[in-house]
Amino acid sequence: MPKQHIVLIMPLSAYEWGTENCGGVDSVCQMFGEYLVSQVNPEFKYTIIGLDPQSKTPYTGEVISLAEHVDFIWLPCSSKHTGFKIPGIVWQNWHIRKLLKKLKPNLVHTHLWSLLIGSGYNGNTIVTVHSYKKIARRNVGLINNFLYEKVIPQIIKKRNDHVVVVGKQLQRALLKDGFESEVIHNPIDQAYFNAHYIRNEQKSIKLVTCALLTPRKKVEHSINLLSRFVDAGFNATLTVIGPAADNVYTEQLKKQVSTLGLENKVNFLGKLNKVEIVKQYQSANLGIFTSSEETFGLVPLEMLAVGLPLITTEVGILEDEKVFFERMGVLYLSDSLTVKDIQDMLTSHNIITSKSTLESKFNTACITQKYIDLYTSILDKQTDV
Repeated sequence: MPKQHIVLIMPLSAYEWGTENCGGVDSVCQMFGEYLVSQVNPEFKYTIIGLDPQSKTPYTGEVISLAEHVDFIWLPCSSKHTGFKIPGIVWQNWHIRKLLKKLKPNLVHTHLWSLLIGSGYNGNTIVTVHSYKKIARRNVGLINNFLYEKVIPQIIKKRNDHVVVVGKQLQRALLKDGFESEVIHNPIDQAYFNAHYIRNEQKSIKLVTCALLTPRKKVEHSINLLSRFVDAGFNATLTVIGPAADNVYTEQLKKQVSTLGLENKVNFLGKLNKVEIVKQYQSANLGIFTSSEETFGLVPLEMLAVGLPLITTEVGILEDEKVFFERMGVLYLSDSLTVKDIQDMLTSHNIITSKSTLESKFNTACITQKYIDLYTSILDKQTDV
């Protein structure tokens, strides 16, 4: 009997896993894809439709075999290669509709809810919600905001999708709009757990943060924290990983660095791949994460997975599971936090315990299996009917 067919619609910048990354959902979907490809005797056959956020190549519809049970089809996010300017949502939905009609899957799982509204697909659907209305969305213009914050939420109310969220903030917001959902957390890439981290006992302290350079990420607070270390007499530096997604904000950060006299203390590295990020974490003493809002917050967990002690704001999973992380020694940023508190944390941080505790809860195999169990449950109900 042929295996049931699952179509996964994922934002993906690469299927050479980890070689390229646009952050956030892209990173998560690469983990899922890599794990599915590595499976032996899988329960289902999968087709991944990779929605390329950079639109690197034109659309051809070519089916690429990643494994005996996993096919892959690139779909550029925009129509730029055609020479015609078509609204992104129209371009994407048109191709998704054609592909689903051709593939005839038993179930569709998407990480972008908007891609289901014009799909014409009436079968089993799962959507993993990573952002909703104003939650974790960048302001990209009045028309785009109106579409994604007003129009699409009204359209999807008429659908019957099975909704998964990555955190409680999204779950609360969706419930207010009448959507029932369940929480399945994001996984942490095994490459971070596999990294060998040795505590740096030198007198100098290297702080590291990683984020898209946008106002929501509040990187200025990481720079202020560095300033406190320097003012306290420490030979401290800050490494900032992440692309300049907002040029005005990036210039504000550089001006702040100059105003504080930290030009030789802050290094903006821009966009790095997974291997490069791991190396930066391994050479650091302390991970910093100062974002004002996250629906999950994968970056600080990746820092912990390598072995770094962590200072963070109370956002996403770090808010939902605060007691869990405090038991691991994580410090939360506040006005009362002192340099002495941070020194004590650096001394007492247990690398082995921190890594193993985190891995038992957020490993890719465990999280992906929750989705596979969900696929099975939904398809079994259909069979029973």
